Formats: sequence, C-alpha cells, structure tokens
Amino acid sequence: MKNVLQMLEDETHIPEIWVTKFDEEHAQKFRKQLLEVAKSDPERPIVIYIDSYGGYVDALAKMIETIDEVPNPIITACMGKAMSCGAMLLAHGDVRFLGTNSRVMIHEISSGTIGNVQDMKEDIKETVRLNEHFMGLLARDCGFKNYDEFRAVIKEQDGRDRYLVGKDALKFGIVDAIGLPKISGRIIYEVSKQPQKAPSQNRNKQSLKLKKSSGTKNAAVKSTKKTDTRKRK
Repeated sequence: MKNVLQMLEDETHIPEIWVTKFDEEHAQKFRKQLLEVAKSDPERPIVIYIDSYGGYVDALAKMIETIDEVPNPIITACMGKAMSCGAMLLAHGDVRFLGTNSRVMIHEISSGTIGNVQDMKEDIKETVRLNEHFMGLLARDCGFKNYDEFRAVIKEQDGRDRYLVGKDALKFGIVDAIGLPKISGRIIYEVSKQPQKAPSQNRNKQSLKLKKSSGTKNAAVKSTKKTDTRKRK
C-alpha cells in the first residue's frame, strides 16, 4: 500500500472580473473585487475579461498596481474589444487571451490642455512623460526590451491607431493565445496512513476498549495553485 495517494475531486469556481470602462469609479470597483478574491484564496487564478474602448490612464494605473499587488495568477481575456487602456491591461496578464472574433487597438496617449502658456507647457511635458511610461510598460509586456525598440516596430504608423487581430496580435506579443480561456480548478485530497496508536499504558485508562484496527485513513485538503492630469488613453 502506498503511503500517499492523491485524488482529484470536484471542480472549483474560478472568479472572473469584467472591465468595460477606465475611470475612477470603475478602477475602485476593480480594486475592491480583486482584493476580495485574493483575501479569500491567494492561490486561485483570477480571470479578467476586457471589453472596452479605453479611458483615463490614471484609472489604468490603479488597476495595474492592484494586479501587481495581489499574489494570484492573473488571466486576461479580450472579448469584443480591448482598445487603448484596455489593450495595456490585456497585455499585463500572466496568461493572455484574445477572442477569435475580437480585436485589439494600441496607440499613444492623447490629451488636451488650456490655460496660460506656462501651464500648457507643463501639461504637454507631463503628457510626454506619461506616454513614455505607459508605452514603455506595454513594450515590456509585449516582449520588447524598451520603449525605443517598441517605437522602431511601429514607427511606420508614428503613434496612430494600430489594430491587431488573430495571429497578428499573437505575433506582436500582446497575447499568448487566440480563443477564450477554459479553466478548471480542482481540490486535491492527500490520503496517508494514520500514525500508530500509543501503547496502552500511555493512553487514558478510562477510554473504551476497542479491537485493534488497521488501514485507518486520514484525509486533508490542500488547495491548488500569482496631480490629476486626467490624460485620456
């Protein structure tokens, strides 16, 4: 008889979170949902479905920082569209999926400014910084060394909208697979031999006398297993 026997049991529920907008309200909701799942089970994979035209980079920053904060494995999946901020969030997953009929769009940050000349200069300076920061993050998530290498690949479009579908998205490095994730989690039970009983003289003399038994088993559960610029992306 083997000392340890592992068995796969019932499938467990894998939580999923939907992202459709990138603003302060939805970023806070996203953070709350992600932290709740991580608190209940820090090893359980989390699926983030994205169907969005994009939004504000400050909201994107909050979502990305929350993803980096939790230990859970993060699976991102585009169902419909992942554009601008949505594309960046999609690329930041540990495992990334693109629906067969879905599309991704990437571009550089766009913004507007108004006021006196000095304020406008500072706004433009901050926009350039934000663009280099987030495009650099996207570049690394897609497998490029840095922002300059990433720019060299897309220079023919010079910051304009770039659409990616199917194999093009796969080749670009923004996703790992075409299709949608099918995830099954299972509980593992470990069965081992129960330790032998202590000699009778060491046990409670008032306990009931039982016939000697053998092959008694004990099961234990284990779980399976990662200033307000309001620039618009």
